[in-house]
Amino acid sequence: MSLEDPVETQVGRPSAGRATDARRRSRRGLVVAAVVLVLFGSSGSVWWIASQARTPEQRAADAAAPAPSQITAKVSDQQLVERMELTGKVETASRTTITGGRPQGTDRAVVTALPAAAGKSLKAGAVVAEVSGRPVLLLPGRFPAYRDLKAGDKGPDVQQLQRALQPLYGTAVNGTYGPATVEAVRKLYVAAGYEAPAGQGQSTTGGGGSAAGTARTGGAAAAGGTAPRGGAETDGGTGTAPGGDGGNGTQGSGGSGGTGGASTPPAAGPAKPGEVLPAAEVAYVGTLPATVVQVTAAVGDAADKPLLVLGSGGRQVRAVLSADQRTRLRDLPADAVIRFGTGPYEGREGTLGSLDSPSDGKNGDQQGGKSGGQDGAATAGTAGAGPAGTAAGNGGGNGSGAEGGRHEALFVPTGAEAEEGSTQQIAVELRRSPKGSLTVPVSAVWTDLGGSSTVTVTEGGKERNIPVEVLFTHEGLSAVHALDENLAAGRTVVLVRRGSPADSGSEDGSGGTDG
Repeated sequence: MSLEDPVETQVGRPSAGRATDARRRSRRGLVVAAVVLVLFGSSGSVWWIASQARTPEQRAADAAAPAPSQITAKVSDQQLVERMELTGKVETASRTTITGGRPQGTDRAVVTALPAAAGKSLKAGAVVAEVSGRPVLLLPGRFPAYRDLKAGDKGPDVQQLQRALQPLYGTAVNGTYGPATVEAVRKLYVAAGYEAPAGQGQSTTGGGGSAAGTARTGGAAAAGGTAPRGGAETDGGTGTAPGGDGGNGTQGSGGSGGTGGASTPPAAGPAKPGEVLPAAEVAYVGTLPATVVQVTAAVGDAADKPLLVLGSGGRQVRAVLSADQRTRLRDLPADAVIRFGTGPYEGREGTLGSLDSPSDGKNGDQQGGKSGGQDGAATAGTAGAGPAGTAAGNGGGNGSGAEGGRHEALFVPTGAEAEEGSTQQIAVELRRSPKGSLTVPVSAVWTDLGGSSTVTVTEGGKERNIPVEVLFTHEGLSAVHALDENLAAGRTVVLVRRGSPADSGSEDGSGGTDG
């Protein structure tokens, strides 16, 4: 028998006992934790059940109506103002469309230069375009050039030319294209960098005169033909030859076989620069300086179409309206205040110029027609320049007119001119409560079925209904006129009652709100 077995057994027993004790302690910890959790859960459940329990008295109190209360507001004597806020664009009041014509001595009217870029300001004598190498000079005037002018001519167009040249060169305004006018026209061309035309203007002869003195296409017949009455050879379109007896039948010999109404040269001698001003080389605009609004042609284009659009005169602000806004502006009182907000005219006042409507097509279309028909027709003298000017006047810039069913308004600001195309805010005062009226929240006004309105004044726990006349309401406020002296600024009025028999109306049975 071996002696090692008992020793090994004795040594191994203490280790097994310790492991067994550890397992027992772990089980006891888990049991304790579970008991604690159960106890806490039970306590929470008991608390929740207790909190939900209500006695009959508590339940009755919860279901009872709240204590009577009111929401009130103060009466104000500040004037109530209703405004219409609009956004517009600054533009010139008058539009002029420049259309080219064929210069004398050329076969075609071609755009050879466009020195005036969009946004540029132009003064009298400026070159707005160059057609077939000849300038189109800008001058102030009320009507377009309707004939080529030459030395010796008389008429209202000569007076208009002289008025335009007077501030530049001191030209006398006498209605006769004399030596002083010839010299002023020469200087005008020199200042623009071009040679002034010379010669005797339109001629009834077949081959006489220089290139600058030959007839324009559409103004006189070709070689051997006869110039029409009312052209350059007449005095203002009357049919009488200036400087002649009006009865000369022929103009000499040597191939000059034109007959009737031919002009007589004012004097013999060599041709002088400035003796002729072709209608194709001058464009009149009602007011200068003018701003180039739009360039509609390019170099190389045919010049018998609109070349560019000029804006002149004062400034106006064009705003697009809804149909309702147009109706409100149409009924605007004469003393209404129009004030400009953010923009170049900020803080300044203005006036309502006109209204455009797709239904009536009156005010705005007339204004556009004036810009395009009168000033717009002041083109380079081509046939049909008037209609071209009218079309551009109605349609130029910012969508003038009521195209596409749009309503628009034109506002005229005061003060200095602003850059065209600038954005401008406009505040139009539609209504203002009169002095002596009061302002209350709209919910303070109670209107009965008969249309009578009252407000309820509360003071010291007592209420009193005060009859009022509602003037108008705006943005949650009502302008009222008190029919009882007990309503004044600073008094307290009832807006909402809660928890009383008068929930749905005032004490006298009125109900509902005005506005």
